[in-house]
Amino acid sequence: MFRKWLYYGRDLIHRPSNYDTAMSLNDKVLYMSTNSEFSVLMTNNVPEYALLTSGKGFLKNLEDTTGLLDVKYDNVVGNYDIDKADIVYYVYGLLHSPEYRDMYANDLKKSLPRIPLVRNKEAFIRIGKELSNLHLNYEKQVSYPGVTVSVSSDDYKVTKMKHPKKGALDTIIFNNSITISNIPEKAYEYVVSGRPAIEWIIDQYQVKTDKKSGITDDPNEFSDNPKYILNLLLSVITVSMRTLELIEELPEFEIQE
Repeated sequence: MFRKWLYYGRDLIHRPSNYDTAMSLNDKVLYMSTNSEFSVLMTNNVPEYALLTSGKGFLKNLEDTTGLLDVKYDNVVGNYDIDKADIVYYVYGLLHSPEYRDMYANDLKKSLPRIPLVRNKEAFIRIGKELSNLHLNYEKQVSYPGVTVSVSSDDYKVTKMKHPKKGALDTIIFNNSITISNIPEKAYEYVVSGRPAIEWIIDQYQVKTDKKSGITDDPNEFSDNPKYILNLLLSVITVSMRTLELIEELPEFEIQE
């Protein structure tokens, strides 16, 4: 759940595929893992090859000149009685269901998900759409109610974020001038690819120098907005909590016979 600048060229990237064309036709990529811990995430950026461990991406729209895809979509629309535009939201909502993940846990470790027809499909579509909008706009969320930010100076640069001590998940020391407090510990229950989304931000947004190349990765240079990383962290706290709240709103997982 973070972005970096991408040099999209065959002289640098091995097997770049046709994502430049694909992303011009699509506003969403549904990405999911097939390993010991299933994860799913919607993105509207070119995904890194290992976005989710052993992951596979599925484009919302595909350019098809054969007509075969239309036939497959028509079969789904007809058999499931779901509008073509809502299929991706139905799938996204379903894949977030804890009951679904428990039932198909063994299969999800080794193969792509099965998508059954369930009762209350309208609720799965609605919540799937809300989850999609939330995850695609993860940088634009307001700070979660109750979370506080203490600022002693206008220094928003980050070197390495950390918790004040082991287990103190309610507080993140952003830098020597900024501390974020009253973070709900429940927010760490939203896990993407084996790690809480919040911890991904803490880990990835730090200044690091590669030992071999000597190149320094400084996340402070990513945006012209000096508050970008701070706002991003606050947004991801909100995304984590709101995702968990939406998952709790999902109806009971009942396969329609």
